[in-house]
Amino acid sequence: MKVKHVIFSIVAVVLFSSCATMFNGPTEKVLFNAAIPKDKPATLIVDDMVYYNITFPCIVSVDRGFASSVATLKVDGYKSSSVLIKKTFNYTSLLNILTGGGFLVGFGVDAASGSMMKLKHTSYDFYVEKE
Repeated sequence: MKVKHVIFSIVAVVLFSSCATMFNGPTEKVLFNAAIPKDKPATLIVDDMVYYNITFPCIVSVDRGFASSVATLKVDGYKSSSVLIKKTFNYTSLLNILTGGGFLVGFGVDAASGSMMKLKHTSYDFYVEKE
Protein backbone atom coordinates (compact mmCIF):
# COMPACT_ATOMS: atom_id res chain seq x y z
CA MET A 1 0.00 0.00 0.00
CA LYS A 2 2.86 2.39 0.81
CA VAL A 3 4.41 1.77 -2.57
CA LYS A 4 1.21 2.90 -4.30
CA HIS A 5 1.23 6.16 -2.32
CA VAL A 6 4.87 6.81 -3.20
CA ILE A 7 4.25 6.11 -6.88
CA PHE A 8 1.14 8.28 -6.87
CA SER A 9 3.09 11.11 -5.21
CA ILE A 10 5.90 10.92 -7.76
CA VAL A 11 3.43 10.92 -10.66
CA ALA A 12 1.57 13.90 -9.16
CA VAL A 13 4.81 15.87 -8.77
CA VAL A 14 5.81 15.20 -12.37
CA LEU A 15 2.37 15.96 -13.79
CA PHE A 16 1.76 19.16 -11.84
CA SER A 17 5.24 20.67 -11.72
CA SER A 18 6.15 23.69 -13.85
CA CYS A 19 2.54 24.91 -13.98
CA ALA A 20 3.24 28.24 -15.69
CA THR A 21 5.25 26.49 -18.40
CA MET A 22 2.47 23.96 -19.05
CA PHE A 23 -0.41 26.45 -19.00
CA ASN A 24 1.18 29.51 -20.60
CA GLY A 25 4.32 28.53 -22.49
CA PRO A 26 7.56 30.49 -22.87
CA THR A 27 6.19 33.11 -25.31
CA GLU A 28 3.23 35.46 -25.46
CA LYS A 29 1.52 37.08 -28.46
CA VAL A 30 1.74 40.88 -28.69
CA LEU A 31 -0.27 43.19 -30.94
CA PHE A 32 1.68 46.12 -32.43
CA ASN A 33 0.06 49.04 -34.22
CA ALA A 34 1.37 52.15 -35.98
CA ALA A 35 -0.17 54.91 -38.07
CA ILE A 36 1.89 54.51 -41.23
CA PRO A 37 0.70 54.06 -44.82
CA LYS A 38 0.26 50.44 -45.90
CA ASP A 39 2.48 51.02 -48.94
CA LYS A 40 5.50 51.88 -46.76
CA PRO A 41 7.67 48.82 -46.03
CA ALA A 42 8.23 48.59 -42.29
CA THR A 43 10.79 46.65 -40.29
CA LEU A 44 10.00 45.54 -36.75
CA ILE A 45 12.80 44.42 -34.44
CA VAL A 46 11.86 42.67 -31.19
CA ASP A 47 14.94 41.83 -29.16
CA ASP A 48 17.02 39.86 -31.70
CA MET A 49 14.19 38.94 -34.08
CA VAL A 50 13.77 41.03 -37.24
CA TYR A 51 10.50 41.10 -39.19
CA TYR A 52 10.67 42.69 -42.65
CA ASN A 53 7.92 44.21 -44.84
CA ILE A 54 5.23 44.12 -42.19
CA THR A 55 1.93 45.97 -42.16
CA PHE A 56 -0.03 47.09 -39.15
CA PRO A 57 -1.63 45.88 -37.04
CA CYS A 58 0.66 42.87 -36.62
CA ILE A 59 0.98 40.13 -34.02
CA VAL A 60 4.39 38.85 -32.91
CA SER A 61 5.45 36.28 -30.31
CA VAL A 62 7.64 37.73 -27.56
CA ASP A 63 9.66 35.70 -25.06
CA ARG A 64 8.39 35.94 -21.50
CA GLY A 65 11.73 35.74 -19.65
CA PHE A 66 12.89 37.99 -16.80
CA ALA A 67 14.42 40.87 -18.76
CA SER A 68 12.31 43.56 -20.40
CA SER A 69 12.14 43.44 -24.19
CA VAL A 70 12.49 46.28 -26.67
CA ALA A 71 10.53 46.57 -29.91
CA THR A 72 11.80 49.03 -32.53
CA LEU A 73 9.98 50.15 -35.67
CA LYS A 74 11.94 51.38 -38.69
CA VAL A 75 10.21 52.90 -41.73
CA ASP A 76 11.81 54.86 -44.59
CA GLY A 77 11.00 58.55 -44.24
CA TYR A 78 10.10 58.24 -40.54
CA LYS A 79 12.13 58.46 -37.35
CA SER A 80 12.69 55.15 -35.59
CA SER A 81 10.33 54.47 -32.72
CA SER A 82 10.81 52.07 -29.81
CA VAL A 83 8.65 50.70 -27.02
CA LEU A 84 9.73 48.96 -23.84
CA ILE A 85 7.90 45.71 -23.13
CA LYS A 86 7.87 45.25 -19.36
CA LYS A 87 7.24 41.96 -17.60
CA THR A 88 5.61 41.02 -14.31
CA PHE A 89 5.32 37.92 -12.15
CA ASN A 90 3.04 35.21 -13.56
CA TYR A 91 0.87 34.04 -10.67
CA THR A 92 0.18 30.74 -12.46
CA SER A 93 3.58 29.57 -11.28
CA LEU A 94 2.26 29.66 -7.69
CA LEU A 95 0.29 26.52 -8.55
CA ASN A 96 3.62 24.71 -8.12
CA ILE A 97 3.06 24.95 -4.35
CA LEU A 98 0.21 22.44 -4.73
CA THR A 99 2.71 19.77 -5.78
CA GLY A 100 4.16 19.54 -2.28
CA GLY A 101 7.85 18.66 -2.39
CA GLY A 102 7.99 19.07 -6.15
CA PHE A 103 7.37 22.79 -6.09
CA LEU A 104 11.11 23.51 -6.27
CA VAL A 105 11.35 21.53 -9.49
CA GLY A 106 8.31 23.35 -10.87
CA PHE A 107 9.65 26.78 -9.96
CA GLY A 108 13.01 25.82 -11.47
CA VAL A 109 11.44 24.78 -14.76
CA ASP A 110 9.22 27.89 -14.85
CA ALA A 111 12.23 30.12 -14.16
CA ALA A 112 14.42 28.40 -16.77
CA SER A 113 11.73 28.61 -19.46
CA GLY A 114 10.84 32.21 -18.59
CA SER A 115 7.22 31.24 -17.96
CA MET A 116 7.45 32.52 -14.40
CA MET A 117 7.00 35.99 -15.93
CA LYS A 118 4.29 37.45 -18.17
CA LEU A 119 4.09 40.57 -20.28
CA LYS A 120 2.64 43.59 -18.50
CA HIS A 121 0.73 44.60 -21.65
CA THR A 122 -0.08 42.66 -24.82
CA SER A 123 -0.78 45.64 -27.07
CA TYR A 124 1.55 48.49 -28.03
CA ASP A 125 1.24 51.52 -30.31
CA PHE A 126 4.23 53.04 -32.06
CA TYR A 127 4.12 56.82 -32.31
CA VAL A 128 5.98 57.76 -35.48
CA GLU A 129 6.83 61.12 -36.98
CA LYS A 130 8.23 62.02 -40.38
CA GLU A 131 11.90 62.93 -40.68
